[in-house]
Amino acid sequence: MESNKRLAFELQNVISQFKRTIALNHNHSKLRGAEKRILFLVYGLKSSQPVTTSEIAGKMGVTLAAVTRPMNAMEKQGLIKRLSDSNDRRVSKLELTKKGEAQVVKLKEEFAKKTRVLVEFLGKKDTSDLIRLVKKLSEFRGFVKQ
Repeated sequence: MESNKRLAFELQNVISQFKRTIALNHNHSKLRGAEKRILFLVYGLKSSQPVTTSEIAGKMGVTLAAVTRPMNAMEKQGLIKRLSDSNDRRVSKLELTKKGEAQVVKLKEEFAKKTRVLVEFLGKKDTSDLIRLVKKLSEFRGFVKQ
């Protein structure tokens, strides 16, 4: 039982360290985490029509109020534009601007490059092990519910 506590403590430290490492290595743009996530959600959810603010908040698992500030910042930066629904003024739809689309492409390229560097650093076996473990961890729903 004591060894499980020790392992759990070590795992907590490693996860925290990993999160900090990821944050430091992927924070070269001026966008914050929520802004990047919204940018990618608007990009990924777009179809023939713009996505609603409610859809974005729902996908992020947050309230409408929680997405308002990052969306305001993104609108000021010219990355997204808000469109009013002619049928319901309370509904706000989002659309990427050309600048927003270019930012998504840039972020995707940066992430792909950093991922390739990580694969080179870890090597084939460690990369495969990491993939297997992250998949297994993502299947463990109890981690988030407890």
